Amino acid sequence: MPGEIDLYEYFQIIRKRRLIIVIVFLVLAMVNFFYLGSQPKFYVATARVKVSERKTLGGLLTEWITWTPGDPMASQATVAKSFPVVERVVKKLNMVSPNATEREISDKALLIQARIETVVEKNTNIISVSFTDNDADTAVRIANAVVESYIEENLLEKNKEARRVREFIQGQLKELKGKLESSEEALKKFKEMGEASGIAVSLQGRLADLEAEKARLLRLYTQRHPDVMRIKDEEALLKEQLKTIPEQEFQYARLLREFEINEKTYKSLQEKFEEARIAEIEKMSDISLVDPAFVSQEPVTRKNVGFILGVFAALIISFTAGFVSEQLDTSIGTIEGIESFVKLPVLGIIPYLRVEGEKEKSREKRRRLEAKTKSKARANRVQSQLLIYYAAASPVLEAYKILRANILMDVFKGTMQNKSILISSAGPEEGKSITCVNLAIAMAQAGNRVLLIDADLRRTSIYRIFGFGKENLGLTDILRKTTPIEPVIKTFSDLLMCGLAIEETLAFPGIDNLNILLAGTLPNLPSELLSSKEINSLLETLKNKYDVVLVDTPPILAVADTLILAPHVDAVILVYKVGKTAKNAIMRAKAQLEAVNAPCKGVVLNNISRQVEMRSEYYYHYKRYGDKKA
Repeated sequence: MPGEIDLYEYFQIIRKRRLIIVIVFLVLAMVNFFYLGSQPKFYVATARVKVSERKTLGGLLTEWITWTPGDPMASQATVAKSFPVVERVVKKLNMVSPNATEREISDKALLIQARIETVVEKNTNIISVSFTDNDADTAVRIANAVVESYIEENLLEKNKEARRVREFIQGQLKELKGKLESSEEALKKFKEMGEASGIAVSLQGRLADLEAEKARLLRLYTQRHPDVMRIKDEEALLKEQLKTIPEQEFQYARLLREFEINEKTYKSLQEKFEEARIAEIEKMSDISLVDPAFVSQEPVTRKNVGFILGVFAALIISFTAGFVSEQLDTSIGTIEGIESFVKLPVLGIIPYLRVEGEKEKSREKRRRLEAKTKSKARANRVQSQLLIYYAAASPVLEAYKILRANILMDVFKGTMQNKSILISSAGPEEGKSITCVNLAIAMAQAGNRVLLIDADLRRTSIYRIFGFGKENLGLTDILRKTTPIEPVIKTFSDLLMCGLAIEETLAFPGIDNLNILLAGTLPNLPSELLSSKEINSLLETLKNKYDVVLVDTPPILAVADTLILAPHVDAVILVYKVGKTAKNAIMRAKAQLEAVNAPCKGVVLNNISRQVEMRSEYYYHYKRYGDKKA
């Protein structure tokens, strides 16, 4: 199948692209060598800490009942180099200015964090904390600071609950102190008024004592017990006395009771506040230092490993570059290559058509130049590539003569009478139109009566090449039966009047044998118009009138017009622009032609220049003639 590749072809690609492979490898190897040589020495300082989590009995029961996913030691190793820990290190070691913004502190902390490595030692609860720096003392200082900050952060986390309790009680004390002061002030003012003696307070206190005593006796005796009966009588007497006491006495009693309650609550909260402070101070960190960081005797270096890995990577990248360059190479370097790939003969090789005075440029520079050039200027440039402007010994003219001879002998077996040829390409901008026009001129030069038909109803260009006006009747008007054939065909006299150089036109032999049928009024639906029954009868009529009918059509892969016309002609020839179109594109174009039973006879290689890689006799032929001035 086309496109398959075997080991031998891999070897051929490596051999073909060996220069790219060697250059890429040497460049990458040298870059790797100088890069490793320029790298500074690094020192690693390592400190070790032990994680011993202390838990209460309640905490152990809670842990036994609940399940927490993850590895606790791995989690602690991550916490040891977390952002809060590193941020504390930055501030502790004064790594930023005192007026530094939060963003500056954050950026510095992230730089330090990237150079910290934490590892849990196997089958232990010990974590190694390492820091790498190009200065040994700095590495030790920061490694120890990280461990210290980690211990502080752990203690801060453990104290978080106790601190929340202490802060809550502290807030309640502040609020209750205000209430106590208010009730005390209100009681003081009431006493200063001298309106209460306090008897209601003593009577209410005695009544409360009796009720408590009665409740105690009722738990032991019945309602008829003498002591219970005695207490009830005393309660009744006290209640009668309370009814006779003035309201000021009761108000004083309420103020006194509110003050006593606030005072008692405030003292209780003070005791709890002290207990919370003691509990917060008594908390201990679960992290303890095992070994402080020390200075490593030798700097850490991995140049040998880095060099080996760099060479290995350079090999992979260089071979990849070679294969990628092969895949991106859309040209086919030899006649044998394209003939074996497409399974069609190469009928002609057309060199790059340079106009008079133009210096040879790379394909990319020419493409950019043409993209910037206005439409009319491009038309003038294409028009200047007609064969009538080339010298008799020009390699361009010789190339079209070879193409003409190959079509005569290989395609039509020695006779070219009453034949129709369709010229197309796989994609746009492959030079099919100028190739078709110059082939028509070359065939006319040989004495054949030639009719050139512009059947590219999408982007018609032949009228522009010859300098005709755009508003001309032509093929579409004949198919619509709005005009007969003869009046719309352009003859030699029309060519002299259309804008071509008269001197060169008259001097070119056989140009009077060339007739042109322009596209005509462009339709909205070109494919439907070309699908009409009139197209086959029209081609037969024109073939009987002319020796050769050349038909220029749109690109095959772009629209369906060419596939509609192809079955009605005697030969289809594909134009392949070397270095422009992917190799598989011409294969897809050929497959579509074969699907409609079109007589695909061969390929014309276009745009050959010294920028295109060529080999064997292909190279010899154009190296010999390509340097001559056209």
